Amino acid sequence: MTVFNFQRIFSDPLGVIKQQSIINTIITYIGILLGFISTIYLYPNFLEPDQYGLTRLLLSVSFVFTQFAHLGMNNTAIRFFPYFEDDNNDHNGFLFLVLVVPSTGFILFLGVIFLFDDLLISYYDTSTYFGDYYLLLIPIVFGLLYFEVINSYVRARLHSVPGSVISEVILRLVTILLLVFFWFNWLNFQQFMIGFACSYILQPLLLLLFLFKQGELFLKPNFAYLKTTLVKRMANYGLFAVLGGMTTLIVNNIDIIMLGSLSGLSETGVYAIAFYIGSVIIVPQRAVGKIAPSLIAKHLKEKNYNQVERIYKSSSINQMVPGFLVFIGVVANLHNLDQILPETYTGASMVIILIGISKLINMAAGINGAIILNSKFYRFDLISMIILIIFSISLNYWLIPSYGMTGAAIATVSSLLLYNLIKGIYVWIKFRMQPFSSKILILTGFSSVVLWASLNTGHLDNTYFDILLRSAAITLVYSVGVLSLNISEEVNGIWKDLKSKFL
Repeated sequence: MTVFNFQRIFSDPLGVIKQQSIINTIITYIGILLGFISTIYLYPNFLEPDQYGLTRLLLSVSFVFTQFAHLGMNNTAIRFFPYFEDDNNDHNGFLFLVLVVPSTGFILFLGVIFLFDDLLISYYDTSTYFGDYYLLLIPIVFGLLYFEVINSYVRARLHSVPGSVISEVILRLVTILLLVFFWFNWLNFQQFMIGFACSYILQPLLLLLFLFKQGELFLKPNFAYLKTTLVKRMANYGLFAVLGGMTTLIVNNIDIIMLGSLSGLSETGVYAIAFYIGSVIIVPQRAVGKIAPSLIAKHLKEKNYNQVERIYKSSSINQMVPGFLVFIGVVANLHNLDQILPETYTGASMVIILIGISKLINMAAGINGAIILNSKFYRFDLISMIILIIFSISLNYWLIPSYGMTGAAIATVSSLLLYNLIKGIYVWIKFRMQPFSSKILILTGFSSVVLWASLNTGHLDNTYFDILLRSAAITLVYSVGVLSLNISEEVNGIWKDLKSKFL
């Protein structure tokens, strides 16, 4: 029987990333399956497009408010945990700070909601329902806020899996349950929306329960440890983390936010379906992104730049390998998706393709953002944020009135390309690191051939059989090719491990 040497695994940074990324990827794909059930089957058939658009709009607006409300604590928890880490002294009261600091931001958020409610509602005067349900932003923001900061603390302790289970599996199961209750008229739409909003509060509560079970729920403060210089460094970093974090958030949500205002909730709902399908491609990046930043912070603190570069290069190719596979599978099955979705939601293939390309761009860039945010150059995120906000908002205002949701997708691709170019060039200038190798070109060329072949293969009459057979064939051909070309040492190593244990 094979016994894993966990000490060896956790002493190797790529071992930590590989192990937890595999687990997170499995969990995330389970979440994707649940999300497929809810997003492709239940939402389109159980809710009207404007009702579904309302749920997406509330979430996107909540993400923006949350980014300000946590006051940078989500990134600060990862960056500064190594300075507080002490198993014998409850980590010097760091969890207390993680919980208390965002409460100030939440109070400020409440002030904005109640003082500027008329302005917020008037911005979405073309969107039905929003004026009746905007107060549901409060429980959603509260849940997202404390889930983010507590999960950052948990991830800093190198526990990236619990947050994945909660957000990818449990939350989606609750959503499916609420949709089923609504379909059987056990809940009216108002009750469904209240349950939908309150489900986000469940996330931080479950994380606190995890910490309690682990014996790590250290709520006692240690004010004596908070030296003035350390507090100033954390506050300064938190300020720039808030501003810098707005870049990615705006790029990821400004399309839905602006579509809700410029085109109404119905088109927002259709776009959200297409966006979800395209976003399936980003699963590998989400898995790596849950553990890599904590290790980057640790190695940058220790000035271990060789390890940082190893993780940087590994993150790019190891995200691209599964990313291309999922992209090919999605694009090759677009004709089947048109058969599955209600007629109202069909015709969004170009949006799906564009969103998929934007995710591939993000994955190819590796973890450049984590390197900048966890280094002494973190202030640069403020500069990139200003550029991206101006660029993204301008493009959306220009393209959405003319091209609708396709214009929003074009703006997203363009913004992410510019954003990653800026960050990648900056990391190269400051650290002489870049994530690319000849293997990326080989992978891109091979993936293009597989995609071309899959698009020129005939269709079966049975939609679901066509999906299964087409997807299986793509997976087999792609996997054999990637392994034969030795694109990724880590992927080939995983395959060898699997062969030795099961074959």
